[in-house]
Amino acid sequence: MRLMLLAALAAICLAGQGAAAQPAPDAAVAEVRQTLDTARKEVDVYNAHNPAGTPDHPAIKWDAALWAFRDKYPRTEASAMATAGAVRLLVLAELWDRAHARIASVGFDDAAWERLPAVIYNEAIARKDLPYAIATLTRAAESAQTPTNKAVALLVAGRAYRRQGNTDAATRSLEAAKAAAPGSPYAEEAEGLIYEITHLSVGMVPPPIDTKARDGRTVSLARLRGKPVVLVFWGTT
Repeated sequence: MRLMLLAALAAICLAGQGAAAQPAPDAAVAEVRQTLDTARKEVDVYNAHNPAGTPDHPAIKWDAALWAFRDKYPRTEASAMATAGAVRLLVLAELWDRAHARIASVGFDDAAWERLPAVIYNEAIARKDLPYAIATLTRAAESAQTPTNKAVALLVAGRAYRRQGNTDAATRSLEAAKAAAPGSPYAEEAEGLIYEITHLSVGMVPPPIDTKARDGRTVSLARLRGKPVVLVFWGTT
């Protein structure tokens, strides 16, 4: 009996030592954020005085440092943040091939794919190559089994289609994003974008708006037809 108790206590102590060896999730995220902040500042300074895409660009060094967090904190928020941050730095450095190789090495169900679509979209805008973004995000959506990863890829693909002017394809992609992860923030954002496409696109007749002015008068948008009108929408949470 005594031996069993001693063995149990030893196991508890070893487990505690193992847990102590790994920092708390918040500490890991803070470490990655600090690294990203330092890296971004150095890359911005370099970009301000040197051509992009050079083989000695500091983004290469920081990419390696950030990628190491994938092994240090596997399958965590810190790892996902470091992965997307590394690719973003390569994009800022216009090291396109390196960025694409990194993206291709990340499994589509990796948590980093909740962050990568935005990086891919911004790269496509910078390179004026929206078809690249659409193809990459469509492939990710088709391959991912994780609902949120699928949804965010479809959401950002919808944005790319809309930027191209293909509102039909954009709407289909956004509807698919809603269906992939119902009730998620991505589904809600997709719903908002579909409403914009359907009701608030350039050249459309605005929806009827009747409201009260600060002085108590009723303001009707229909009565202002033919007059210059500026509508400012804002909200708080």
